[in-house]
Amino acid sequence: MKGKIFLIITILLGLTGCEDYLDRKNLDSFDDANFWVNEGNLRLYAMGNYAGYSSIRPGYFYGYGTGFAYGNFFTFGPWSDEYSSSSIWTQNTATSGNGWDFTWVRRHNLMIDRVQGMTLSDEAKNHWLGVARFFRAMEYSKLAALFGDIPWYDKEIFPGDYEVIYKDRDPVEFVVGKIAEDFEYAAANVREDDGMLQVNRNVVLAYMSRHLLYFGTYLKYHNIDLQVASTMLEKAKWAAEQVMNSNKFEVADDYRGLFTSEDLSTNKEVIFYRQYADAKATHSLVSYNNQEAQTGTTLKMVNTYLSTDGLPIKQSPLYDYAADNGIRYPAAQFENRDPRMLATMVDSIRINQVHSAYSTTGFLSLKFLPVGANSVDPKYNSSTNSTDAPVMRYGEVLLNYAEAAAELGQFTQTDADKTINLLRDRNIKKNNEGPDMTKLPPMTVSGTTVFANGVEINDPDRDPTVNPLIWEIRRERCVELLGEGFRKADLRRWKKFEYLNTLETASGPTTLGKGALVDLMAFSAADRQKIVKAVHFWLPVPGDSTKSFIYNLYDSNMRRDWVPGDSFYERQYLNSVPLDQIKLYSDMGFNLTQNSGW
Repeated sequence: MKGKIFLIITILLGLTGCEDYLDRKNLDSFDDANFWVNEGNLRLYAMGNYAGYSSIRPGYFYGYGTGFAYGNFFTFGPWSDEYSSSSIWTQNTATSGNGWDFTWVRRHNLMIDRVQGMTLSDEAKNHWLGVARFFRAMEYSKLAALFGDIPWYDKEIFPGDYEVIYKDRDPVEFVVGKIAEDFEYAAANVREDDGMLQVNRNVVLAYMSRHLLYFGTYLKYHNIDLQVASTMLEKAKWAAEQVMNSNKFEVADDYRGLFTSEDLSTNKEVIFYRQYADAKATHSLVSYNNQEAQTGTTLKMVNTYLSTDGLPIKQSPLYDYAADNGIRYPAAQFENRDPRMLATMVDSIRINQVHSAYSTTGFLSLKFLPVGANSVDPKYNSSTNSTDAPVMRYGEVLLNYAEAAAELGQFTQTDADKTINLLRDRNIKKNNEGPDMTKLPPMTVSGTTVFANGVEINDPDRDPTVNPLIWEIRRERCVELLGEGFRKADLRRWKKFEYLNTLETASGPTTLGKGALVDLMAFSAADRQKIVKAVHFWLPVPGDSTKSFIYNLYDSNMRRDWVPGDSFYERQYLNSVPLDQIKLYSDMGFNLTQNSGW
């Protein structure tokens, strides 16, 4: 049974009269003594977590957000190399907040403590302990990703217990081990099926694969603890494999339908999702994809997609990059490419002053726009969108398995066939009409060498510090999960924020600073005049003003440098501990350490 996300939590408790009513506690309220008495109340308490992580504390279940608020999808992730962004590196140490919050840790610890004292069957007690420990693992995964070292609390803390309250940060490798223990307990004890709208074992395992992959690679590439890193990668691989072996999920042919469906309850690729419904909970993501200006996908991302011969565009004879050295208009760029490209972006230019729905880079997203959505129906042009948001899907789990196996040096052809090649085997139609588009050939591997149709892949753009197998798995992840909110976290754990450097080279802007190539002569003289006034360009051919790349970095505030080893840049991998917390500790006679560089 797939999980859904609760949208509204309503408690209706009847009141019954009796002669000594005024001497009794109100039955429409709870206190600690009369709440922890049955499974129904435990379920009610757990439901607050779904609501909290989808609205009160935006996070894992936030999905597409609500109303006009930004969700976790589309173009709203800051300084990602998927999209153009004006964000520069944060320069000020936080004075307060910044994600330093243990309210939800306390909530989960309280549930763990209370369940252990309840009179329940062993099965029920273990299940609810598993649910609570799952949520604690989720909360600590967020905290450890933000701050690295973080105080680990595994019990309810009481006022006056200063030695515990004001303990300094525990090492991240210790905390990660505790997170893994929580996930493992939950995976062993949470029910296979606890009914609609509830966390189940496969949900636990899927999130376990996500977070332990994160920490395994984070500890490895930040050179913190290679032994713990390897252990986390093994556990991430195991968790993903359990989901794969459950035989409950499969890759859906309709890639775009994963993000545009009014009902994901029967979609075999979706493990967990946030449900939306008219007049209950709605969002505006479809509207942002429909008739609104977008922050656009960069040329760097467009160039990431493989050609249909399975080769990178600079290696593929089918694409023949050398024919024009990348001076190519969007329609030609989209020919003979990975079919997910046409299920993600519009294959013609969308430019300011000419199109109402335009992109800042000319590349327009349609991944979250239902086929048939129009500019007339208010449903697609306001905060009344009701498409469901997939917050955990099988495609990600397959990628988690593939990456963990590759990082461990264990990735084989069998692994490629049951992960990457399943994603490539979708039958994708352009705009869900007509014949299936040409699929990518299966990935074949030998050690860390990758082949497509017998040709060894040798991508000229590959980072030389990354072996070819891991490079191609990371490419697959980037393409498959584009716009789903992963890229910043991926670059953090791989220690690759250097990819976000937007400074120009001697030959001009990098592909991260460019958008689509525009043929200005394709527009009327009047439109050309409006376009040139509103859009910034970089001219790729000296003396030929008819060919212009949309230029993202015209303002110096939009440019980011990266100097390896410089503390100002390296500190960006972790949030600063807020200064008010450091002062509070000091005022109470304790020490709270700050992250390096802040």
